[in-house]
Amino acid sequence: MRIHSTQRAQRGIALFIGLIFLLVLSIVAVMAMKGTLVEMRMVTNSARHEAAFEASEALRAVPIALFDEHVFARGWPSSFNGDVPDSEFTYSSDIPAGMLAKVKTALQTDCSGKASLFYGTLQPACGDLPKETLYDANTWHPDMVIAICDTSSESCSADVDAKVAVVPDGTVMKDGAGGAQAAGYRGLGVGAAAGGAEMYFEVKSVATAPGNGAATTHTQYQQTIRN
Repeated sequence: MRIHSTQRAQRGIALFIGLIFLLVLSIVAVMAMKGTLVEMRMVTNSARHEAAFEASEALRAVPIALFDEHVFARGWPSSFNGDVPDSEFTYSSDIPAGMLAKVKTALQTDCSGKASLFYGTLQPACGDLPKETLYDANTWHPDMVIAICDTSSESCSADVDAKVAVVPDGTVMKDGAGGAQAAGYRGLGVGAAAGGAEMYFEVKSVATAPGNGAATTHTQYQQTIRN
């Protein structure tokens, strides 16, 4: 009888120890799953931010590609709702037709209702937009809002977009250039209106991507005055 009772007690202890091990393993598994989920969220957030950053960098280059002719002609072509003849520009031959159509719709209007000039003065408050201040990038009005297709989706839903703002940041003479408009009054270089002056602009691009990804890039652009 004593031997039989000892065997029963041993079976109960073995069962209890087994349950303890099972509980410990379950806790370890749950903690591992939680850690995996956190890592997955971190990877997803990083991927969304990277997609938004790439969109911000890429789409910021669109208005910069238009800058030279835009400043040279002192305005936009009539097909952009501007007041300069289309014949003064080479956009139609330099830019693919599909991209050019997007650019036309992406160009915003200023507070006067006209096509926004990249080299224009800081805008006053209008609508829901505050008064622009050079040293407060949050007040800058978007000059272009560009939407493109998300390459990771099967259908084009144009869910990657960037709001690009351009504000003037001063004009300076080039080294050796004369201050006069044409000959520079025997200056060492050319005159102010013949490539002797430079305009500086601040360009900010705020992009959003699927999954609430967002990124902001900012750069300074230098434009030579050629006429």
